[in-house]
Amino acid sequence: MFEIHDSEDIITIVAWMYYIDGFTQQEIADELGISRTKVSRLLSEARKSGVVQFRITKPLPKHYIMEKEMRRRFHLKFAAVTPRDRNSLGELGAEVLLRFVSEQKVCRIGLGWSTTVSLMAPYLLRARDVVHLRRNCSVHDLTGSFIGQRNPYSISWIVADILEARYITLPVPVLVENPNLKNEASVSSALREAAKVDIAFVGMGCMGSRSTLFRTGLISAQIMEELQARGCVGEVLMRFFDKDGKPVETPLDERIVSIDWQAITSIPTFVVMAAGEEKVEPLKAALKGGWVSGIITDEETAAALLK
Repeated sequence: MFEIHDSEDIITIVAWMYYIDGFTQQEIADELGISRTKVSRLLSEARKSGVVQFRITKPLPKHYIMEKEMRRRFHLKFAAVTPRDRNSLGELGAEVLLRFVSEQKVCRIGLGWSTTVSLMAPYLLRARDVVHLRRNCSVHDLTGSFIGQRNPYSISWIVADILEARYITLPVPVLVENPNLKNEASVSSALREAAKVDIAFVGMGCMGSRSTLFRTGLISAQIMEELQARGCVGEVLMRFFDKDGKPVETPLDERIVSIDWQAITSIPTFVVMAAGEEKVEPLKAALKGGWVSGIITDEETAAALLK
């Protein structure tokens, strides 16, 4: 313990002890006989006066810059951009889902069937042994879960199993022949519950021959052409929208088993997982519509959205 009269000297000594010798702020305070608060103030002064200067030798990662810009420009709660291939979207999605659940005492998770959302499955299964959440969770189908006899793109049951959550299923076709099926007690109840989820993970559908709805045979070429003639540029949960992200009424609406637009726009955290050239136009429209609150995509798609 000793007295230092020159203020520049004490700033230099404190900076040297902290940044070069590796002392903690408390150790410096004990050594020099000053308070820890003063040590913190002196370190701040060392940075302001230029006694200490930092130089970062690598630029910020491109995907981080894109995430920051997308949050700012599109008013998103979060954006996650992978610098790797499309399969890594599943890893990002799984991380977001598990982080959300770990931070909530009670949570309701909604899932739409999607080729991209289904990429989360292997990462969630891999996390099974390290996830000890034991939260009061429920998992909800946001659309009918059947395409024909099965749906390879639905992972709701996997998420429910891993989280040991209650699973509220919609075990009916997403597009029914008889609209009255939606009025059955089990179906209408499941849709009401699905409309109350805290967070939703959904894919983004494009129009034309690259559409999953078209490739799975749910929509014929003739209907697809009619939808495009009405101004549809994309769909989410089989709800169609135009270039401004506004809903478009279609002849299919009464046959669709899915939460409606009012529910979609009311979900607190509505996360879209999508990447690829064909998804750029619908993603731009959805972001313009303002009902997307989170996005998980790749660098190439993010660059196109920010162009």
